[in-house]
Amino acid sequence: MKQGSVMKIKSEMRHFMRRTLSICSAGMLFAASAYADSVNDMCKKTDEVCSCAANQLKSEVGDEKYGLYEAIGAVYIANKSSGMNMGDAWDAAVKGEAGKRGKGFTETLNLT
Repeated sequence: MKQGSVMKIKSEMRHFMRRTLSICSAGMLFAASAYADSVNDMCKKTDEVCSCAANQLKSEVGDEKYGLYEAIGAVYIANKSSGMNMGDAWDAAVKGEAGKRGKGFTETLNLT
């Protein structure tokens, strides 16, 4: 996958998170459970705002898709920590999760 495709996907995810974070920051906080997952870990705001954003994302996309985001995100974070660049780290995470779910790389990537 080209770096540009990964950047487009990451840009779309950032847009969603910014929109959600602005809702959460405006005081529309939901009863936030303590998410200890990669979706929350990739957020760069306060714990309260990140928890709110993670809850909002989960309510909008559902448990199954949120689980996919979380699984890919966890591997992505580990890959980045081991020194991989952003594009390679994301591609490897998507490829691994696609294999676990018996899906193709592109099909899985399109779900994120």
